[in-house]
Amino acid sequence: MRHLPYVVGLFMLLPFAVWLGLDLTILPGSTRNLDLPLVAALTAVCLPLLAWFFLVNLGFLANSMSGACEFERPRNPAVRLTIAALPWISLGGSLASVPLLAAEGLQPALLALPPVVGALIFFAIRFGEKARTQDRHRLRAKAAADSRPRGAGLAALGGGALRALYAVPLVGWLVKDAANGRASAKAFFAFNCFLLLAAGVAVFGYPVLIVAALSLVPLVFAGLFVLTWA
Repeated sequence: MRHLPYVVGLFMLLPFAVWLGLDLTILPGSTRNLDLPLVAALTAVCLPLLAWFFLVNLGFLANSMSGACEFERPRNPAVRLTIAALPWISLGGSLASVPLLAAEGLQPALLALPPVVGALIFFAIRFGEKARTQDRHRLRAKAAADSRPRGAGLAALGGGALRALYAVPLVGWLVKDAANGRASAKAFFAFNCFLLLAAGVAVFGYPVLIVAALSLVPLVFAGLFVLTWA
């Protein structure tokens, strides 16, 4: 089961592979802007960052399905090796593009652009990996704190409700990240809720506000029930 997200991820890349194959064979022309040397170099330098986001999210799902901590490194050796190599690929590729771009006659100011972008992506990926490690330690500390004795009935009720909510695709993942992630995760969750409400109002009108307010009523009662639990 832990390999299923990677299989699905490869399937998601199939349309891009078909598009690229058609462009290189019978339907050329859709990638004509990539023929520019600087655009091609910057695209190649940025691809490792996209690959890192893609693989990290697939690893998050794979760890969840196998019962491991979501913020742990992926157990698949090929994926772990690829993630570790991505920042160096971006940085090395950006430096290797300089002599090629110089041979094309680009100005010195433009020659410095790929190395700068490559260095930024290098540190961005390394910072992202460090943040994942910090999230893993924070999650373990939170789990240890939550293991302290509390009201058995309340813990069972709340734990069951949270597990049911976390099992909901997409919505449950966002709520789980807001509950267990960093402080920024809570801010992003609130911002996403605001955007979702604004989009609903833009599409369906003000009744969305009424429905949203009414849906908060059981949540408020549940909160009062929890706060007054003896």
